Amino acid sequence: MLDFVGHQHKRFRWDLKLTALTGLSRSRLGTAVDQEFPFLPSGCQIVMDKATQAAVLANLKTQIGSRWSDLLTELRSIGNVELREYLDESGAGLPDLLKSGRSWTRLRREAGFETRPVGPREDELVRRGRSLIHVDDRPRASVYQSVLSSAAEPALWTPAERRLAEMLFFSLWPNGGGFTSIEEGIRSLHSNEVATDELSAIVDLGFENARRTTLELAGDLAGVPLQVHGRYRREEVLAALGDASLTKPPINFREGVLWVPEINTDAFFIQLKKSEAAFSPTTMYQDYPISPTLFHWESQSRTTVASPTGQRYLNGTSNILLFVRETSVDEYGTGAPYLFLGPATYVKHEGERPIAITWKLETPMSIDFFTAAKVVAS
Repeated sequence: MLDFVGHQHKRFRWDLKLTALTGLSRSRLGTAVDQEFPFLPSGCQIVMDKATQAAVLANLKTQIGSRWSDLLTELRSIGNVELREYLDESGAGLPDLLKSGRSWTRLRREAGFETRPVGPREDELVRRGRSLIHVDDRPRASVYQSVLSSAAEPALWTPAERRLAEMLFFSLWPNGGGFTSIEEGIRSLHSNEVATDELSAIVDLGFENARRTTLELAGDLAGVPLQVHGRYRREEVLAALGDASLTKPPINFREGVLWVPEINTDAFFIQLKKSEAAFSPTTMYQDYPISPTLFHWESQSRTTVASPTGQRYLNGTSNILLFVRETSVDEYGTGAPYLFLGPATYVKHEGERPIAITWKLETPMSIDFFTAAKVVAS
């Protein structure tokens, strides 16, 4: 048991303390405190009396969503430091720096500390920094860093490295960026030294903060550079599965299901918390975890049992991959990444249009994610 009784200074960072204890994002802490922490694992509690709860909520309101002018003043007082040191010294969080089009590079330029020339696509690139903070597996972080630092020439990439490089490319340019080749886009990266320095620092920080162990795919999918329990943005998944190209950029993909016949794979993009504003009545599917190894999922409303798609699902003739996220937007104000739950196999089904299917995961989901997902989906 941990006891936090006492009178903290008004600048005490309850957001940092509670994020470290719970693993919740800073944007979700207010709701968690207000609802008495419903997402904690079984047997764990954080108990606050009403006065403490009110004080913590008031503290969170002053800390979450720091004003740009405050961040700028803080940097000038700390001095010319690297991103990691600034975060440590100031207590600011990455969302403060990266949300709403902000960037570390912009902050340094306005503070007068960044004097290197502005690259031709600098602003465009640093605005995409928040699309890399979730990178949490070593192979992806390593190749992303190598590409950003120009340590590896495209001509020398292995097939796996090339696919990972494509995942990075489409993370930065979901619309293809107007380039005629992936290689041209990578060369453009290297003419934006300031931007690539920031992107590299963000990848480092994201990987250091990773909370889950990831596992390589095996069997038919052994060559696919996705790791079970890693987090991925949709454009990364499409690139990893070979379904993204300059003529078919991932920005155009809007479906919740993806069929990739070249590798006999069905990928499902599942959002647990659905709102009527974002989903039509025909797409308010009932998707939720039953247990750490079982997941209930509903097909698209037009899918029948007799259709080729329905038969593929029910007969187990394709590789089924589940990607799950709780909500559509993360604390950075952009599309939330999906947690890759890995391959799954058919257990049972009922009905059609949609077909309600129970899938069994090859790898159990973590208890913390299962607990949170079950609450969100309920």
